[in-house]
Amino acid sequence: DSASRGVERDPSAKARERRGTMQSGESIYNLIPPPEVQQARPPMHKSQHPGTVDPAKFGLGPRRATATFGRAPGDVKPETSKFLKKNTGVLNATANTLSDSFERRARVTTKPPVPKATERPLMGLRSTKNFIAANAIETILAKPPTRREPAPATSKKDYGRVPDYLRSIKAQIEKEKAQMEAYEREQQDSTRGSARQMTEDERDELLYELKMKWAKLNKAYGGLSFSLDVPSHQRRKESLEKEMTQLEKDIKSLQGKQVVVVEEQAPGR
Repeated sequence: DSASRGVERDPSAKARERRGTMQSGESIYNLIPPPEVQQARPPMHKSQHPGTVDPAKFGLGPRRATATFGRAPGDVKPETSKFLKKNTGVLNATANTLSDSFERRARVTTKPPVPKATERPLMGLRSTKNFIAANAIETILAKPPTRREPAPATSKKDYGRVPDYLRSIKAQIEKEKAQMEAYEREQQDSTRGSARQMTEDERDELLYELKMKWAKLNKAYGGLSFSLDVPSHQRRKESLEKEMTQLEKDIKSLQGKQVVVVEEQAPGR
């Protein structure tokens, strides 16, 4: 017994072996088919609506002939007595039903109406009047137009009076004249006693100095280069020409004329 007990395997080891064979897919238990499970049959469906509804009127309604594809070509012919008449369309019907607040504007005629077919112009009318003789008689019998003589100037109210605009102009002229006289008087008072005639020696000395300065500028002008490519050389040439021209004018004004010298007074005297 003890030996048989020692040979008998442990039940836990059998369970592990069975689990290993089942995981690999090879087991004797797989040969026995599982029992079929009988599913319970659900109760029969019973509609909540009563069964007294007419099937013809339920769902899409009664069946109509040619409702899907229409009638065959040539089966329907137009009726000559049923055609579209005036004021029977949709647009005309809505246009005629105007609201109470609508006011139709009066049509403004910008041009004369077209003549009717019954209106025919009068043709072939001729006048027997002699326009040349009629014009001559009217000219002979016509009275000359009466010219309205202007009223004499002596009968006017403002006759012999100076107009107002002449008075204002005269007053303005007198005011300007007085201003000019006052300005000239101030100039004479300021230059009185300070102006004198230049002597011959002073004039000769001044002419000599101006000529020497002109000669100096002329020498500097002659020493300029022939080509003036640099802007500074061009400006130098223009300044020399300007100074020489001014000196020539001053020399010409001093030669052969009497020169008056005005001495400047110091401010405050």
